[in-house]
Amino acid sequence: MKYAPNMSQKEMAQIRKNLAETPDIEEAAGLMNLAGNSTRLKLLYLLQEKNELCVSDLAEMLGVSVSAVSQHLAKLRAYGLVAPRRHEQTIYYRLTDHDFNAKLPTMLAMLPGDEDLTYG
Repeated sequence: MKYAPNMSQKEMAQIRKNLAETPDIEEAAGLMNLAGNSTRLKLLYLLQEKNELCVSDLAEMLGVSVSAVSQHLAKLRAYGLVAPRRHEQTIYYRLTDHDFNAKLPTMLAMLPGDEDLTYG
């Protein structure tokens, strides 16, 4: 059985054109994909809670290697979500003023449990 569209071809073409000309959707999908990784979401959470942390402390808190944390931070930095600061040999990261970060507390509040995970 074949189904016919409920909209005209002209309406469909206009919708396709509108979707193609909406880069915000593509950016939102990229950000959601980025934050969809549990390690990166934990990094964002920790930086939101602590304001600024060095790579080695983040690695220790997450129980992963410094190299792994650096790779995740590089992806977050590519989207402009985090910014580094060097002090001597140590690199610290903080959240930027990106719109996504402003929505982070609301997104994290949707997670089960409302306790502060940084102190137990």
